Amino acid sequence: MREKLNILKTALRTPTERDKGSKGQSALDEKMRRSRRMVKGQAALAIGTLLVVVILLFAMTSAWYTNVSRTSTLTFHAESWGFDPSNITVGAAAITSAPGTSGVVPITVDNSGSEDAVKIYVTVSKASMGALANRVYFYADTSAVSGGETVSRVYVGSLAENAYGYDILPGGTLTLGDDYCSDVPIKWKWVYDLEGYYFRGTVHGNTATVDEYIRPVEYDLDSATFERTNGVMTGAPVTIGGDTLAEFLADISAVDGYTGTVRTANAVTVGGSRYYPVEVDAETGVGVWIYLCSYAEIEQAISYDSSIAANAEFTANITISAVNVPSDVRTVATVAELNAALADPDIDVVKLTGDLSVTSSVAVGSSVDKTIDLNGNTMTYTGSETEYSLISAAEGSKLTIMGGELAGNGELSGTAGTVDTVAISAVGADVTVSGVTVSGFDSAVCINDDDGTGRDSEISLISCDIDADNIGVCVNGNGASSDAHTRLVVEQSTISGTRYAGISCSSSVGAYGIDIAALDSDISGYYTSIYIPARGSNAMLKDSTLSGYTGLVVKGGLVYVYNCIVNGTGAYNAAAESVGGWTDTGDGIYVEAVFDCNASVNVIGGSVNSTYAYAIELFGKDGAGAGEITVTGGTRSGGAGATHTNGKGTFTVNGVAVS
Repeated sequence: MREKLNILKTALRTPTERDKGSKGQSALDEKMRRSRRMVKGQAALAIGTLLVVVILLFAMTSAWYTNVSRTSTLTFHAESWGFDPSNITVGAAAITSAPGTSGVVPITVDNSGSEDAVKIYVTVSKASMGALANRVYFYADTSAVSGGETVSRVYVGSLAENAYGYDILPGGTLTLGDDYCSDVPIKWKWVYDLEGYYFRGTVHGNTATVDEYIRPVEYDLDSATFERTNGVMTGAPVTIGGDTLAEFLADISAVDGYTGTVRTANAVTVGGSRYYPVEVDAETGVGVWIYLCSYAEIEQAISYDSSIAANAEFTANITISAVNVPSDVRTVATVAELNAALADPDIDVVKLTGDLSVTSSVAVGSSVDKTIDLNGNTMTYTGSETEYSLISAAEGSKLTIMGGELAGNGELSGTAGTVDTVAISAVGADVTVSGVTVSGFDSAVCINDDDGTGRDSEISLISCDIDADNIGVCVNGNGASSDAHTRLVVEQSTISGTRYAGISCSSSVGAYGIDIAALDSDISGYYTSIYIPARGSNAMLKDSTLSGYTGLVVKGGLVYVYNCIVNGTGAYNAAAESVGGWTDTGDGIYVEAVFDCNASVNVIGGSVNSTYAYAIELFGKDGAGAGEITVTGGTRSGGAGATHTNGKGTFTVNGVAVS
């Protein structure tokens, strides 16, 4: 691996880090770290509380690309294209936080009344956060490619090159909140221990100046050794997790989004502290640096965290910029014209002038960013193949398909759970499908991130009508290849899987790590509406109707069901461990916790029903991951009863245990 050069790049890229909390960091390590903090906190404070709660406030300004401003009040400069700035809001409610906590920055952008698309950029300034500026960080919870490296988070800063962008289609709404996110959330995180950070600033001569803290450096503090003074640890880290400092820096710089390797030999010492250049101008010392805190500084930070007065307020300024980017549109009438337009880097939108018959897959290559406007027409696969994808999106591509119909050639596998013909296939791609009807395929969308190199797909289905013969949407994550998650968002759509499931996630070892969000949608399948077996997965299902032989099946991950109608319609079968798939119990919601990962479902409001079986059932297994069901409010009705459990796991309804 080549060494990082001390040259300031013209545009500093956003660095990212591995999300230790999602897949990589063990629960034992976290408990050890919290125990350590608790002991120190109790020793330092007479009171018994450990983590001091403070208030994070998000002040919002909104601006337009041609006139970006940051002001202390809500000042808007709307351009003539007419987007209403009052449709942009950032949640004003105070957020309680403490070391080690995180959450979503609540943002809503309503474009429902517009016939034009809008691009939104979010930046965050921590200039007014004082001492918390190097403890609280903001990031988009998604993987990306930067500096030739696949990174699992995109940290958001105050500069334009550190912004995160969203495309909002005509009539669409961007909703980011704790209970539902229609796109990648912007999250905040207060690091548990202040162990180090990347910063933008100047290290030159006898001075070191920080302009902005970019991202944290985190590691298991109990695994590190530090320089000692008179036998007492006080200085900089020497080893971390069994690695030398040089090895540790090489490891984190391999996934930070900057080219090359950070080396200890290039350290610059100022006032006894060592700074490591990442992308820096050698003459001026201006650029991006890494600083690793000494043991004494870490202890001082812990003391500071413990001394903050309860309900102290810190404000981060969120700036949202709306951009009206004119699109270069090319109309096409033939397959040749379609493929040529997709390959032309100067074309943004490819617009069909009429129905189009396609005899081979329409391929969207890596790094291509295109919109296919069906313009009310139908794109039909007319080849004779029995295995194909009508449209394929390669890793790193970005594709929007809108306004029309995708139709298959009628070749179907005929076997439940077997998918041979697909409308849209994606590997590590960002795909938005809006206002599209899909029929005549085994599956409408297949996400195969386990076939990629670690990039996570972001798939959105908005106002779509999907009638698949087998599985409406197939979802395969990429397991340990990424610490971020493959993400599927379904809004105001109807999804049907006639032979199998509306949405089916993979239980394969290398295909876990999946997030699903569904809002105001109708999802159904012959056997189940949604099958969620994968470890490290999350689902937020809200204001939707879910139906199948067994209404909803969960074997792994964390699932929230908000105000949904869930119906199980099949004949009752006794719950039992199923080696492949699940037992068709006929329940409304069925949790089969037999894997070596936790399976947890929270049902809040709504109605859960089963014609012949139980409304909600938990089947657990000794030695397997924990099964947990928590029900709050709502109604439950089942032909065999409202609830049932085999006694292995935790099941409560309105705070009362189910036995």
